[in-house]
Amino acid sequence: MSNPKPLIEDAVAIIPVADVAASIDFYRDVLGFEQRMLSDDGTLGIVVHGEAALHFVKACDAASLAATANHISVYLWIKGLDALYGQLKPELEQLDEGRVRPPFDQPYGMREFHVKDPDGCLLLFGENPEIER
Repeated sequence: MSNPKPLIEDAVAIIPVADVAASIDFYRDVLGFEQRMLSDDGTLGIVVHGEAALHFVKACDAASLAATANHISVYLWIKGLDALYGQLKPELEQLDEGRVRPPFDQPYGMREFHVKDPDGCLLLFGENPEIER
């Protein structure tokens, strides 16, 4: 009998940020995540929403923060995208211009909305009812 193929069960994005506590506040207060953990020294934090988790680490240099703003994005698979956007809309409308793209349909079949967090990390919220997740 052969051994079963190993399976990766989950993945977590680790995002360098300027201020871990401020990032947690944003994800909690604006995007509806729950705070899971903030280290005593403020260098590590975790937020969760459903089965999704994001980890934040304090960036100690400008290059790390530039990478977050220019190269890091996280795709979040959503069930009920328009309902979620409706719940978040009052807080999202308070963000600076250019940080939110309301729901729209992509040519590849996904419905998405986009949000940039305080450090510039692009969050892509997406749903496709035809794809079973």
